[in-house]
Amino acid sequence: MAYLLPLHAGLRRNEANKLRWADLVLGENGGLLRMPVAINKNRKDQPLPLHRELVAALQRMKPKDSHANDVVLVNGVPDMDEFRADLDKAGIPFMDENGQRLDYHALRKTFITRLSRNKVHPRLAMELARHSDLKLTMKNYTDAGQLPLQEVMDTLPGFGTDTRIDSRNLVAESPAVSPAVAVAEPVETKNSIANIDESHGLSLSVAASPHEEEWRREGDSNPGRLFSGSL
Repeated sequence: MAYLLPLHAGLRRNEANKLRWADLVLGENGGLLRMPVAINKNRKDQPLPLHRELVAALQRMKPKDSHANDVVLVNGVPDMDEFRADLDKAGIPFMDENGQRLDYHALRKTFITRLSRNKVHPRLAMELARHSDLKLTMKNYTDAGQLPLQEVMDTLPGFGTDTRIDSRNLVAESPAVSPAVAVAEPVETKNSIANIDESHGLSLSVAASPHEEEWRREGDSNPGRLFSGSL
C-alpha cells in the first residue's frame, strides 16, 4: 500500500504517512480521497477520485475494527534501506545506467507521467497532481522521453494519398457528391504588382521576435527516472 498510494494517487511521503481512514470514502463504484489542508502541500482541502485498483486494495487491507482517526499505513512509508531492499527483491535497480535514482518521490513522478502518456488533458493532470502551476506538472514532473510521440504522429492524416477519410468512397452513389474542380489556366498580366519596380518596397521585413531567445532558453529538461516493474 505504501507504493500504491504514490503510484495511483501521487501521494508524497509525508502525505502517505499522515493519511487516515477518515480521509477516504470507499464504495462499490469507486472511491474518493479527501486530502485535508493539514497534510496537502498546496494547503487546499482537495477531494480527488481514486483509481479502482487502489480502492480495491484499500478495502482489502482496512481492518474491521479500524477507527476513523487511525492511520492507513500502520508501519509508515518504508525508509530508504527498506525501500532499496524491496527494490532488490523485485529485481529493480535503484540506480539505472544513466545515474538516475529510483527513490520514493520517483513514484509520484511516474503517476504524473502516466497521465500524459494516456493523453490526459494538461489541466486535468495538474489538478490530479495537486499542483498550482501547470509548468511544474508538464515540465518538472513529466518525463518527455516516455510520451507516445510516434503513436500521436500515426494518428495524423496525410496530405497526399493517405487522407484517412475519403468521402467519395463512403458515398460513392450519392448524387450530392461535388464534381472535381478543374485547374484554371494561368493568366498573364502585364501590370501585376510583381512587374512594378516599386512593388518590392510595399512589404515590410519581419523583425525577429523578442521572445525567440526566451523560447530557446526554455529547452527540454533532462528527464528523470520513472518506476517500471512490480513490487
